[in-house]
Amino acid sequence: MPPQSLAGNVPVILLLLLAWVYLTGVPVRAGDVPPLLRIGLDGVAMSADPHRQNSADSRNLAFHVFEPLIMPDLALGTVPWLATEWRPVGERDWVFTLRPNVRFHDGKPLAPEDVAFTFCRLDSNGGSMSGLIAGVERVAARDAGSVQITTQGPNPLLPQLLTMISIIPAPNGWKEPYVPGGCANMAAALTSLGEDRFANGLVPGTGPYRLTAFTSGGPAELARTDGYWGTQPYWEQVRLLPIPGGAARARALVAGDVDIINQVVPESLEFLAGRRDLRVVDSRPLRTLILTPNPIGPLADPAVRRALAMAIDRVSLARRVAQGSAEPAAQLAPVGILGHEPRAAIGFDQINARHILEKSGVSGGRTLRLITVEPFARVAEGIARYLLAVGVTLDIRFVAVGNVLPAMQSLDYDLFLSGWIAFTGELGYTGRELLHSRDPARKTGNQNFVGYSNPEIDRLLSLAAMESDRGKRGLLLGEMAMIASRDMPVIPTIHLARRWAMNAEIRFDGRVDGNTLATLITPASARTQ
Repeated sequence: MPPQSLAGNVPVILLLLLAWVYLTGVPVRAGDVPPLLRIGLDGVAMSADPHRQNSADSRNLAFHVFEPLIMPDLALGTVPWLATEWRPVGERDWVFTLRPNVRFHDGKPLAPEDVAFTFCRLDSNGGSMSGLIAGVERVAARDAGSVQITTQGPNPLLPQLLTMISIIPAPNGWKEPYVPGGCANMAAALTSLGEDRFANGLVPGTGPYRLTAFTSGGPAELARTDGYWGTQPYWEQVRLLPIPGGAARARALVAGDVDIINQVVPESLEFLAGRRDLRVVDSRPLRTLILTPNPIGPLADPAVRRALAMAIDRVSLARRVAQGSAEPAAQLAPVGILGHEPRAAIGFDQINARHILEKSGVSGGRTLRLITVEPFARVAEGIARYLLAVGVTLDIRFVAVGNVLPAMQSLDYDLFLSGWIAFTGELGYTGRELLHSRDPARKTGNQNFVGYSNPEIDRLLSLAAMESDRGKRGLLLGEMAMIASRDMPVIPTIHLARRWAMNAEIRFDGRVDGNTLATLITPASARTQ
C-alpha cells in the first residue's frame, strides 16, 4: 500500500485539536488553532457590568470587552484609545475627538451619544464609580466625531479619570446630553442593561473580545472579535479562572493548568523564580496597603489610631514579609506620587505606642478583628506580630476578593486591610474617595465607608481638584496629607509591587494598575521575530 498523505485528513486533525483544547484546556502552542490563553487570577469580577464596582477584578474583565476614551499605560500615563486626541477649551470645557471607524460588536458605530449615555448610566448607578464623574456638569455631542465635556470648574485630571470608564452603547435614537441627576428617559434605557444581559454577553463593547460565558466570581470565557479597530490580539480564546489561594495559583501554573498567574505571594516567589520553564515579572511598588480603622468603638480616638500606626515597623515589614516587592509606607502617597509629603511620615515607636494604648484601655488582652483578602495574609500576619508586642491581639479573617467592598461597607471589623493605587499619579482622587466626607450628591467619599469627616481636608481636596498648576496642586495635597497623618483615618503600611508568573513561552510586562490583559500577553517567539 502506498504511503498516504495527511492532507486529506486536515479537517479531522483540526477537529481533534479543537476537541483536545476544549476538553483539557491545554494551552495552544505554535501552529495550534485556535490559541487559548488561561489566566489564573486571585479573583474574577463578581459582575460583568463594567459600571458596577470600581475594583481591580472588575476592570480586568471589563477592559477585554469594553474600552475607555483614554487607556492607562504601563506607568500611569495616558494613551489615546477611543479618543484620538483631547484638548481643554477655556477653563471648564474639554473636547475629545473620537477615533473613526470604531464599531461595537453588534456593528453600531461609536458616536458621541455613547459617551454621554455612559455618563448618564454612571450617574444613575451611583456607588463606587460615581466619583470618577464628580464635578462633570454636562457631556454632549459637539459634532458627529467629537464630544464636549463641561466641568463645574477647572478639572486638570479629567483625562486620567476617564481611563477608568468603559464606554457602553447608547440605546438606538438616544440624543440626550448628560447632566447630573437629570438624564431624560433613563428608566426605559436601563431596562436593557440588566445584570443578566451583561453576564450573557448581550451588551456589546468595542473591545477585542466578547464575553461568551460568565459566572459571578467564577470563570469567564472570552472570544476574539472580528473587525476590531485596533491590533488583533494573538489569543483567539481567553479563560479567566479564579484561584483565590496564592499557593494554589502557583501549583496551577507549575502543573500547566494555567499559562499565567497574578498576585504571586512571597512564599511561592523563590520556587517560581528558580524554574527555567517559568518567568516572573513585577511592577513598581505603587499599590499601598492600608488599614482602615472602624471609628465606632475603641479606635474612635485619633491618638489610638496613631499609636497602632507607630507600633508597626514598616521597614522590617516590607523587607521580611514582601521579599523585595515592597517599600515601607510611612504615608499614603508613595515617592513620585504628587502629594507625597516627607513631613507626614509615621515613625516607629513601640514604647510610646504601648503607653498610649495602655492608657486608652486598648492593649492588655483586647482582641481586634482584622478583615482582609488571602493575597495579603502574610502582611496581615506581620502586622499582627507588631501589634501583639504592644498588647493588642488580632483575629484575622478573610473575604473573597470580589466581596471586599460589601465587607468594608458592613463595618463588621475593627481593622480592614485593603489595597489602593493612586492611578492618576496624584493623591487627589485617592483623597476624594477615601478621606473626603461622604456625600453622594457631590460624589465624594465613595469608599469612605467609616464616615470620617474633616472640613479642612474637604476644603484642600476641593481646591486641589480645580488647581491647574501642578506645583500648587502638590502643595495643597501635601497639606492634606499632613492632616491625614494626624487624624489617621487610614493607616498606611507598605507600598507593594504587583507580581506575575507565567510560562516561559509567553511574555507579559507587569502593569502598575494590576490589569492582566490578554491583549498585552504574547508568545515569547512573537517578541523576537
